[in-house]
Amino acid sequence: MSRAALVTGALLIALGLAVFATKVGVYGLPVVPADTRGLWQVELRVTVRGEGRQGSVTALLPGPAGGQLVLDERSTSDRLSFSIRSRDDVRLGVWQGRLEGVHEIFYQFRVQSGGERVPLPEGAQPEPPAPVAKAYGRASHEFPTGAPEVRDALERLALPPPGNSLDRVRKVFAFVNHEVETTGSAGSDAMLTLAQREGSPIGKARLLVTLLRAAGVPARLVRGLALRELAAPDEKVWCEAWLGDGWLPLSPVDGFFAERPEDLVPLGDGGRELVEATGALAVGYRFRSLRERLRPEEVALVMEPESPLLASFSLYKLPVGTQSALRALLLFPLGALLVALFRNVVGVPTYGTFMPLLVAFALRGFSLAPGLLIVAFVLALGVGTRLALERLRLLMVPRLSIMLCVVVLSVAALSLAGDALGARELFAGVLFPIVILTMLVERFTIAVAEEGWRAALVPLGWSLLVAMSIHPVFRNPLAEYLMFSFPELSFVVMGALVWIGGYTGYRVADVLRFRALAAGAPGVRP
Repeated sequence: MSRAALVTGALLIALGLAVFATKVGVYGLPVVPADTRGLWQVELRVTVRGEGRQGSVTALLPGPAGGQLVLDERSTSDRLSFSIRSRDDVRLGVWQGRLEGVHEIFYQFRVQSGGERVPLPEGAQPEPPAPVAKAYGRASHEFPTGAPEVRDALERLALPPPGNSLDRVRKVFAFVNHEVETTGSAGSDAMLTLAQREGSPIGKARLLVTLLRAAGVPARLVRGLALRELAAPDEKVWCEAWLGDGWLPLSPVDGFFAERPEDLVPLGDGGRELVEATGALAVGYRFRSLRERLRPEEVALVMEPESPLLASFSLYKLPVGTQSALRALLLFPLGALLVALFRNVVGVPTYGTFMPLLVAFALRGFSLAPGLLIVAFVLALGVGTRLALERLRLLMVPRLSIMLCVVVLSVAALSLAGDALGARELFAGVLFPIVILTMLVERFTIAVAEEGWRAALVPLGWSLLVAMSIHPVFRNPLAEYLMFSFPELSFVVMGALVWIGGYTGYRVADVLRFRALAAGAPGVRP
């Protein structure tokens, strides 16, 4: 190894470790994630289009209701003014101004939600407070408590006396939960849901609130999000009934009673839409969520270190979609390091420099064995097609294009097979690097024609082995956390790669190949 390579690699490694040590030792950033299950990062992206008139966009924002803790609220307004208004336990984000052209609004927050478990009151319950009874016990167009059909339904239920509110709630809840079907395309009106004995999730929730209010129990709708790992949040609507001295969560769709699940984050009054706009031609919105691996105090450290310089480089400030992409991309240096070790230190041959890395990345979303079977199926079909095309004597570009079509169709066929068999892992084949697989098939068939099957299968086997070695890196949450929270570790990887690239000695495979010569075996000339 040259002195320049040795010094350059050492400087890069020292730089990365120095920044890493400063973050950990001086500013107290955690090295190992705490894996706090209830902490999520949520992003709302609103796109609104106007024609130059004054208008506004409102969105329901999370609050401290139900024992949840809201951290680190941020918003970008795109030429609009932003304010937060609170009224009757409802928080609204309001963006207002002149709506001209297309505006993109981002609102991002972190929330710690451990669910909510409400103890059931015992004995006779007191009368609800007058403000609660007035606001959530009255009839409305949305909740027609005085309709004859509602009174008839309550009479058929034979509810307990009015003093036993808990049993009355149980009986009404059981009726809506078990005897009214949930159909996404059904109506959202309470009376239609009652008449047809089926309704949409919002229709069933409105029917439950209507029946509870008619039974003398204040009730209301709540809108929120069901947060999902590696998926967009689902919008949810559930109900709350006033019992004793507080609100009791219950859902006739998801079936929970007095216990809100941990993944549900309430946002506010279910009588409002999550996002509304006035003075706009069109509005659309989308939520994204990402599970945090840190405690709230640790999130504060990584987002806002005491050093302004480190704070300006914190990746935790970026939008959720960008963070998700970077969490995967920042693992590529580790994968490239493993490829370099296998090729330049161990001395194993592979088809293509980064083909094993891309295959391992494509396999990260599911277990290794099904992924390797999918790769084997696609390669076998591609090689068969390539050998069949030999007789046509086609030029290289058309031949590669035909093989590309075959590879794409084979992946599509696997997806259809997964849908028919209920094997969702087969859907992950759509993530495979199609072009890389096509070139792999081409190179493999050329090697078969020129060197024979045995010589062609050896680098193919090593390529898959290297991919299998890299695969755990892409599925390791600790590696993902370290590379994302401390991106300066990429300098350490670069320094190691400089050393590997400057190494000119024997590789492990060379030592094993010429071990007899090195030992001075009889009959072998030195």
